[in-house]
Amino acid sequence: MIDRAYGALVGGAIGDAMGMPASFFTRDKIKQVYGYITDFLEPESITQVYHGGLKAGEITDDTMESIIISKILIKTGRFDREEFIDEMRDWAIKYKMLESTVIGPSTRRFLEAITENRDPKEAAKLSATNGSAMRVAPVGVKYYYDFKKCVVVAAESSFPSHSSKPCVAAACAVAAAVAAGVKGGYTAEQVMELAYEGALYGESVGCDITGPSVSKRILLAKELVDKNRGKGMNAVLDELVGIIGAGMQAYESIPYSLGVFYAVNGDAKEGIIAAINGGDDADTNGAICGNICGAFSGANGIPEEWKRKVEQESGLDFMGIAGELVK
Repeated sequence: MIDRAYGALVGGAIGDAMGMPASFFTRDKIKQVYGYITDFLEPESITQVYHGGLKAGEITDDTMESIIISKILIKTGRFDREEFIDEMRDWAIKYKMLESTVIGPSTRRFLEAITENRDPKEAAKLSATNGSAMRVAPVGVKYYYDFKKCVVVAAESSFPSHSSKPCVAAACAVAAAVAAGVKGGYTAEQVMELAYEGALYGESVGCDITGPSVSKRILLAKELVDKNRGKGMNAVLDELVGIIGAGMQAYESIPYSLGVFYAVNGDAKEGIIAAINGGDDADTNGAICGNICGAFSGANGIPEEWKRKVEQESGLDFMGIAGELVK
């Protein structure tokens, strides 16, 4: 169980760092610039306008925000909204996140509000992107033993910055999938069902906005994989990207990432590589798929050199964090 908890956290960091050079590239552009990505790469400095200054194996805001969630859960034993706002404000100021190009529009509105001492509640209602889902894996790790508690806390962790139905549903779906992986004993198909149920809960408590249903798109992703699995991974990616999309919108990124998880039957190495080669929001999709696959197959299913690289570059002790979360 500890290996799966560790796998969820380090798998997310690996997917984040490995997908970083391909962020917001099309599938064709990835092929032209990098070929097929199978390892950490230096971002191409001219065309990679978002992360061109980073080195191979460096993490981005995806992993940084998940570490903030971990820190709060370990410190307080629960998700604490005020602690979260304080930690996010400190992070934004320390790393000058509002001067960067890497944060999404919903997170940007949230950070602008809290750094200006405004209530972020109204801005959170406008959210449609994957910022709360990309940071939620520690909730799934901590509450692996209680799915109802897991999705309730996942929703609580989403509300301050991403309170719309799609965003809350996405966070709940990812947390439920991670929790199932850490708990163990589930098939990939059963994990998809639990993610779907998590999304349904998120849709029942999130703020209403125009936009597709995350829960229905999780079912669609599963259907697309089942229809195209025999044609190979590239064909599956073509269908997932072409029909669902792999962008930063919560109703694209999370069904897409879950579809990749299901297509590789939870294999962390295959899932991370496939998710990032779909392009678009490649670092976040890599992180989310890495979280879910890492929880499902455990850290033992992830190459040792990948774990060493991301831990060395980030300076983070993912095993130690995992142990604290599951105490």
